[in-house]
Amino acid sequence: MNKVRRGLAFALLGLTFQTVAFASGVTIVTHGFNADMVWVNAMADGIAKRSGTPGVDVTRVNLVVTQSGSNLLVSMSPVSVAPDAAFSTGEFVIGLDWTAIDSFARPGEEMPAPADQESVPTQNVAQAVLAYLDAWMYGGKSVLAHPIHLIGHSRGGALVASLARYMGERGVWADQLTTLDPYPVSLFGDAATTVPSSVVFADNLWQDSAFPSGKALGGAFNQHLGLLGSSSNNHSLVHTFYFGTIDTAATGDGDCTSCISPAWYTTDIDVHSRSQTGFWYSRVGGGDRAGAQAGAGLLSSLGGSAVVGTNGRTAVTVTQPAWPNVFRVHTVEDVVTPIDPNSTAFYYQSSSASVQVSAYAADDHNPSHGGLLLGTIALGPAASPTAASLAWSVIPPARVQPYSIYLAVTGNGRTRYAYDAGLVTVNGIPSCPGDLNHDGQVDDTDFVSFAAAYDILDCADPSMPASCPADLNGDGLVDDSDFVIFASAYDALVCP
Repeated sequence: MNKVRRGLAFALLGLTFQTVAFASGVTIVTHGFNADMVWVNAMADGIAKRSGTPGVDVTRVNLVVTQSGSNLLVSMSPVSVAPDAAFSTGEFVIGLDWTAIDSFARPGEEMPAPADQESVPTQNVAQAVLAYLDAWMYGGKSVLAHPIHLIGHSRGGALVASLARYMGERGVWADQLTTLDPYPVSLFGDAATTVPSSVVFADNLWQDSAFPSGKALGGAFNQHLGLLGSSSNNHSLVHTFYFGTIDTAATGDGDCTSCISPAWYTTDIDVHSRSQTGFWYSRVGGGDRAGAQAGAGLLSSLGGSAVVGTNGRTAVTVTQPAWPNVFRVHTVEDVVTPIDPNSTAFYYQSSSASVQVSAYAADDHNPSHGGLLLGTIALGPAASPTAASLAWSVIPPARVQPYSIYLAVTGNGRTRYAYDAGLVTVNGIPSCPGDLNHDGQVDDTDFVSFAAAYDILDCADPSMPASCPADLNGDGLVDDSDFVIFASAYDALVCP
């Protein structure tokens, strides 16, 4: 079954499997200059709801950054839906709160000395956050082992770009970097906002109809938005625009009410509707990143057109030992029987070390819960994402519930994970040859299917149905010998 049909079948499975299929990943949302957490919390809550059930299969927390002397301190703060104590979900949605240090002293606060009036540079905040994430373990696994989506508005755009760069220097690639009207403040010493080479997909929504304004970024899918509101709030409305693609029924994002206009999504440069733009390109949204426009934000080695260097992304210098990475997981056959071969295609990256890639079949999308080992492959170093394939040596037992398939890539003593967005069903071996639709009878419906396969002949032909069910004698062809078996079953009509 091809990917289009896989997606349809996946949708038809309903919420029972759809919610768990979104799990296993980290999303971080943060604000900019002189902000509060109202819209950040609303956006993080909206993403958590899109990902599953907060507090059940999604961990929803805030990280708070404060300053003590010359040190930045990061702590965890509970939100309205508290996570389970063991952080066992595998899906994390984080609101990053650095409001205490995002601007000059606030009313009622003691003003610092003139020489110290500047806010903390965003890259310093990024370093403190990465140190916290690096130490955060759950179920024996690091949160850095998952695909990571970074979202930041205004100065927060500069912050998450620096966070992506620092992650890349450790070898940890970001699955996505989303900047919302990024605006680093030179007065505060913020580093320029650029897209590092260690990002799979980067999208940048920006406007220049009002001050402050963002700019286009090299190596990103840039959406240049027009005047969404007035000159006084157009900068802020960029994050409101993005929220409207997370909750596509929303009319506001907490900062404002009845302010989201459906017209916004018919006049922006993206060719898609409101439900297929913005957050749609995320891992959770599942949108097509390789399209004619969005492909500008997808790294060229992964099928897009984003390049590193002049007018593109900024190269990252990796320190050793570095994390390995795995991307774009796709299992070839999504419906098999226990005797059918299968394999999983993927891309991997490892800057210096050889890696071992292992495939697992699991009940959900949380690698801390383990799974059935399907096969392993050893691969050499690869400086940039490189295509590979892993043939399964084990086929999972037949059952009604589909399996989630994930890969674990291990190198330099570190492991990262990535899941196939689809599911794989393992059916039992038919006990009634010729019953191609498994309805208990060999009748005209089966004859139509058999005749079509008979015309194709070779099971290796791409047009042959998956697993070649009409090959009744298992010789790789659908020919006269199979017809003899089918005719006998057709005469009997009812399966034994």
